[in-house]
Amino acid sequence: MKVNFLNFSDPKNHQYFLVTGGELILKQDAIDSLLDNLKNNGFNEKVTIHQDELYRMQEIVSRNMGGSLFQENLILHIRHSSGKFPEKIKSLLEDENIFKSSNIALIVESSIEKIPANGTWIKNFDAYGLIINCSKLKIIEEKIWLKRQLSFLPKDLLPVFGGSIFQNNEANLLGQKNEVALLKLLFLSKDGVNETKTDHIIFGSGISAFELEDLLINRDFKKALMTINFMREHDRQNSAPIIWIIAKVINACLESLKAVNKKTALVDSGVWSSKISLYLNFIKQSKVKEFLSLNEEILKIDLINKGLMKAETWEQIERVILRLQDATALQH
Repeated sequence: MKVNFLNFSDPKNHQYFLVTGGELILKQDAIDSLLDNLKNNGFNEKVTIHQDELYRMQEIVSRNMGGSLFQENLILHIRHSSGKFPEKIKSLLEDENIFKSSNIALIVESSIEKIPANGTWIKNFDAYGLIINCSKLKIIEEKIWLKRQLSFLPKDLLPVFGGSIFQNNEANLLGQKNEVALLKLLFLSKDGVNETKTDHIIFGSGISAFELEDLLINRDFKKALMTINFMREHDRQNSAPIIWIIAKVINACLESLKAVNKKTALVDSGVWSSKISLYLNFIKQSKVKEFLSLNEEILKIDLINKGLMKAETWEQIERVILRLQDATALQH
């Protein structure tokens, strides 16, 4: 069975996989998914055979194919990284017996772009396994892939973040993946980030993304504006992450103001539990109407940042922070 990466979502009951194509990010995502699935199905041991180690392949297969009461289920990961598809791998796959062994799972990772139409080895794989094509994506496919990566975002913020990431990293899936990882840190709970290190999210001013969020929700607008002005002078090209953080704060506040259970809404927006009380105090006397207007404003700033509307990005960022200050002002 053959599928393209975008149509691949579930390994199902397959045990034998051929992963082809030159898009390394897609291949790694596919292989990670396959390994997780196989481990969940009891395949606890893994042996990786690189292209210069193919001589070891047959011995490992022969030793494990018979199976025994005391043998572990084995994942054999064969990596072909360059050149023509090796004859030694073809020879292994021409033997149907390898596809009938209950205690061997097979992942063949190959750099070939085109799968041959004929040949015993490919026919065997097509009949018994799953062939996943991970070739370079067309523009529309790349946008679909990115949209799936950003599924954790609130729908109204998807155009802001998705558009900026794609514009800055078109045809660069690694760059897109790295920026998605940053957004996950901003929008998912502490538990949801799996202890991912956050040290790299530092702006030119020396302040971190999380510190800028803290400045806003603690109403330290003076220092927040100082940070914005510093970046305006020294790191003008790094405006997108600043817009993201402000958008995250505005969106979380808006969702909380609209909700019956304000705390639950903040959690659903990815606000960390340690910051819930700060957010609730931040919007204590705010109104939905003001934050709806702020939300529209941040969408406009994203368009300005992309060059689709005429205005100066950093001036508009400063303006929206001042409006945020007014919208959350404590009344006496």
